[in-house]
Amino acid sequence: MKRLLHLKQVITDLMASGWLTKYTVSAGLFVIWMLFFDKHNFFTQWSLRRSVNHLEISIEKYKKQLAEAESAHEDLMNNKEKFAREKYLMHKPDEDIFLFQ
Repeated sequence: MKRLLHLKQVITDLMASGWLTKYTVSAGLFVIWMLFFDKHNFFTQWSLRRSVNHLEISIEKYKKQLAEAESAHEDLMNNKEKFAREKYLMHKPDEDIFLFQ
């Protein structure tokens, strides 16, 4: 009961000083509504922004992988015999293979 009287006193003091008007109350309620209860609230927007950042990082990673795959494909098209000998250890019947690591 004592706390309610104290709260009532604080509210009347704010109203008397001019800080608590119908405009500040409605603006405060609007801000609270937009932060927590709206369909496009702060937490949803924050989560979506984080997802977008992760997807942009993934795009960059896949672009690098695509560039590596394209260079490997270009190398394969230009040097098919070298590719077959190095990757699949193919050789002519009269040749010996030596692997160096």
